[in-house]
Amino acid sequence: MAITLVTIGHVLNETIVFADGRRKGPVLGSPAAYSSVVTARLGVKTGIVTLIGSDAPGGLLEPLKDAGVDFEGVSSEDVTTTNELVYDSDGNKELRYLRQASPITTGDIPETYLKSRAFYICPLNYEVSLDTVDEVSGWGKIMATDLGGYGGVHVNQKTLSQNRMNPSELKELIGLFDIVKASDEDCRLLFSGEKISEEESASRLVDCGADIGIITMGEKGSLVFTRKEKYHVPAIRGKVIDVTGGGDSYMGGFLTEFIRSGDPWKSAVFASAVALCVIEGTGGVRALRMPTEDEARERIPKVIEPRLV
Repeated sequence: MAITLVTIGHVLNETIVFADGRRKGPVLGSPAAYSSVVTARLGVKTGIVTLIGSDAPGGLLEPLKDAGVDFEGVSSEDVTTTNELVYDSDGNKELRYLRQASPITTGDIPETYLKSRAFYICPLNYEVSLDTVDEVSGWGKIMATDLGGYGGVHVNQKTLSQNRMNPSELKELIGLFDIVKASDEDCRLLFSGEKISEEESASRLVDCGADIGIITMGEKGSLVFTRKEKYHVPAIRGKVIDVTGGGDSYMGGFLTEFIRSGDPWKSAVFASAVALCVIEGTGGVRALRMPTEDEARERIPKVIEPRLV
């Protein structure tokens, strides 16, 4: 069966450090890992393009295998990207990188993946360059990205000044994608100094060329803007245990529904349900932490209407 969705980005050998000092790990992490396992569990044939070294703990990639993610795009590398994900008492997070794998290029993408319908490029720390994105965008697929790895919360803040894209580069990057997601935390870093609202940030993504701009805002829900409509999608309430991976799982849910329906509103509602299912558990990327399609749809309220901004 042909691959439908390809995720591109480093996987993480991650230790989660909570505000109360508790440590969880090492576990599998990263946007690419979370979104791949989520989409595979939701029934989308998913492949991942990533690099992993011999220093990885045994079984690190087992959650990907358990979910049925295709491994043809996993390449050997000297080191595995390794980090600590540290939360403060306000829920803010910092990624402290201990080791980082090499950049990912189009040469790492298997030829069989070129038949896929969509590419989700979700780096941690600029490992997928603007030139690589430009080349992939020429293949005529649905293109989606998470800006967290292009100047947002996923990047190494200590070296951000060396890698930060200038406004014209960021605009060029955004314009190469159909769907662009950023968290409210990402926006405060990406548009630092401008003090723009979440609504203005969503509009900025569309103004820069994206067909759909998404801003995730935690318990405040999400914004989904197109050139014609601007939606606020409320968060679906539940018992939150661990928000790690919530935004990545949201995007996995969004892309799953969008590939099937092409409807941004339906995709965002489904994404909210998927994210809730994930943050009601903990333990990093685990196949059984991620919902099946039926489990996610059960969490969607019977009445939920579009709320125009």
